[in-house]
Amino acid sequence: MTWLRMSKLFLISILFISFLPTGVLTAQSENSQNIAVLLPLTDKGKPYLERRSYQVLEGIKYAVHLHNKKSETKIGLFIRDTQSDSSMIVLIKEEMKNVKNLIGVIGSTTTKDSRDIIAVFSDMNIPIISPTATDETIPSLSPMVIQANPTFSTRGKIMASFAKNFHGLTNMAVIYTKDGYSSLLAQSFQEEFEKLGGKITFSATFNKDTKFETLIEEFAEASDEIEGLYLPVGDVKQCNLLNERLRDLTFGRNVYGNQDWLLSDVFGDPAPFLSTIYVDSDYYLDMTQPAYQAQNKEFYELTGYLFDRNALYGFDATAMFLKYMEKNNFDIPAFTGEVNNGIDFDGVKGKIVIDSARSNHSLNILQYTFGKFNLFLNLKL
Repeated sequence: MTWLRMSKLFLISILFISFLPTGVLTAQSENSQNIAVLLPLTDKGKPYLERRSYQVLEGIKYAVHLHNKKSETKIGLFIRDTQSDSSMIVLIKEEMKNVKNLIGVIGSTTTKDSRDIIAVFSDMNIPIISPTATDETIPSLSPMVIQANPTFSTRGKIMASFAKNFHGLTNMAVIYTKDGYSSLLAQSFQEEFEKLGGKITFSATFNKDTKFETLIEEFAEASDEIEGLYLPVGDVKQCNLLNERLRDLTFGRNVYGNQDWLLSDVFGDPAPFLSTIYVDSDYYLDMTQPAYQAQNKEFYELTGYLFDRNALYGFDATAMFLKYMEKNNFDIPAFTGEVNNGIDFDGVKGKIVIDSARSNHSLNILQYTFGKFNLFLNLKL
């Protein structure tokens, strides 16, 4: 590596640290156990308009802050901006050779960045914690990867298990789109539902050009053989489309959906068939709980952000990692051994349940009742 490239990396690191949001102290020391946090905080040096990675970062820092307040073994953070650039990640690895007591890497918040980080760091034989990625192949890229967020196939399977094993349904309908991850959710739902002994008796796809009047008629003709309806969507625009175009759908049985329904604004005026919909979600917050309110207050004072969705991706993944690393005296082989045997961690937004597949297979099931979504149960495969 040339001195010019090293100097460029050093300058970028200094500039990056100086512009980090103020907050909790996470400095490295001679005796601290250290974690590398690698996130795309800029796009090849240019600012991002959205603040997702910054919020995830502050959640990570807050988890370390709470750990350091009560633990004799302090945690330091080596924080760098990947710039969404694989060549920058290679430079960061060179710089990390000077970091002592390195126990893991946390990153990233995009699929491409996560893949690049794993490709560069997998030979270091330290845990790589992925806080937000839902890509199916992430855990297969390295035996050191732990995926804290459930994959899309896990989400479809969990909802199928809920419909079949909890509600006891035998015949299901699935309406989905081939756009985005909707089809992956539909496929994993159908495979799991049939594996459990159920049957998909009606299946249809839609897009903005679909003749929904015909779809409703076909659904009505098959309704005697339909006990429940699964509606996986690929974005909130599809929620709006279905809410508008399926208003004449008469169906008073269980309806199931994915997390995008929770994020949409259709429940200001939901279609009748959505009146008690169940959705899966990787996060749920009871904001009335005093413990959460106290944490939210402290977090906001420290960071200027609310202690909610994006921050909690970083917080829960880091808190899980630190709990089991400390339990195993910060011994990496002992930690990975326990993970492979199975861990069940209660996070703020939901559980993180990991086994030898090294991917979270737990989700919250929410139901829309009395004008809002409420936690119905937590379910794992």
